[in-house]
Amino acid sequence: MIRRFLFLLGIFAFCNGFAQDSVLTSIIRQNNSLFAPSGNSFSGEGWRKIDSAIKSSKNVLIGEDHFLGEVPLFVDAIAQRVKFDNFVIEIDPYSAALLQNKINTLSTGQFNEYEKTFGNTFSFYALEKEMDLLQKMVKNKTTIMGTDQVLMIADRLLCSELKKITTNPAAKKLYDKIETESKSHFDNFLKDPSKPMYMLTQDFEETLNKLLAMKLSAQETAQIKDIQLSRRIYIGQNHFLRLQLMKNNFYRLYYRQLEGKRNLFKFGASHMCKGEGLLGGYDIGNIVYNIADSKFEKSLHILVVGKNGMKGTPFRGWSPQALDPDNGDLKALQPFFKEVKSKEWHCFDLTPVHKAISEGKLVINDIYLRRFVQGFDLLVVIPEVTAAGFKN
Repeated sequence: MIRRFLFLLGIFAFCNGFAQDSVLTSIIRQNNSLFAPSGNSFSGEGWRKIDSAIKSSKNVLIGEDHFLGEVPLFVDAIAQRVKFDNFVIEIDPYSAALLQNKINTLSTGQFNEYEKTFGNTFSFYALEKEMDLLQKMVKNKTTIMGTDQVLMIADRLLCSELKKITTNPAAKKLYDKIETESKSHFDNFLKDPSKPMYMLTQDFEETLNKLLAMKLSAQETAQIKDIQLSRRIYIGQNHFLRLQLMKNNFYRLYYRQLEGKRNLFKFGASHMCKGEGLLGGYDIGNIVYNIADSKFEKSLHILVVGKNGMKGTPFRGWSPQALDPDNGDLKALQPFFKEVKSKEWHCFDLTPVHKAISEGKLVINDIYLRRFVQGFDLLVVIPEVTAAGFKN
């Protein structure tokens, strides 16, 4: 009798799971629209849907799969349709302000030379198309803001500026030391990735402590402490401390400036979810969603990923990686990938999925798929992507 009960229970669970998959598949198919690149923009029903949505929201958040060559082109097309006041990106606040200043004040030739010297410290904006996008935003009088930790190799970028403003000769020598050692360690890392970046060494920590014991300006002290906190995040691989830092930077530096403005955000997908992030914890996307909601407004969250093709890498000289829709990092999106059967870009409206879940008509057991679909309003799938590359 018990065996028969368990057998029937198994059959019920299988049938219920199959029915839920069918409900999700039906919703996906009914809310899939196509669009395609057209010059510097796009055309098609999917693009009209996106265009209408971005014009209806003051806060547009792009959650991307990093290192895809097509994403900055998509973001640029959005920025052509709406004049944004602020562009908030996945870089530290100091580098964001520094890049804005250099783009505004240096000639093309001077900036190219600056890139040759420090370009690999610009995080994602070391990539050619990403930098092209950033320069367009700056030249369009958009303010660049960054909420992230200091990149592991951006210590030398910040110290190259701190040594210009310090009035302490001993501190200047230590800034010079960090700049030199950081570059040397990075060059060695590129030859042998088992070797550490300078930020991860004990000597780096001791150098920061020496600086903090000196008489410095408030600006110097603040930056050194933030570099030190960034080191803690890297050493401990502490995702939740990083989230705390990003939220602290958001409220402390930018919250008032963003109020009532048109704001464009561009971060990795996990950071832009309305609710809990893909890796756990609540991130910038959740903050923006709740602030907009408190003002009786809606933020727009767009997830952009590739199905097939090649993905770039964070360091020059490393080989691009092939995407794997079946077993890769985004395999939870399989129900959507299965419906991508043509060369056009696909725009999936996720709001009907939200409604089906809230009404109890759909249950999604896969936690990552659930966070994806509940965290975003639109999902853009690019059938074939190319690896983002560095400037030659």
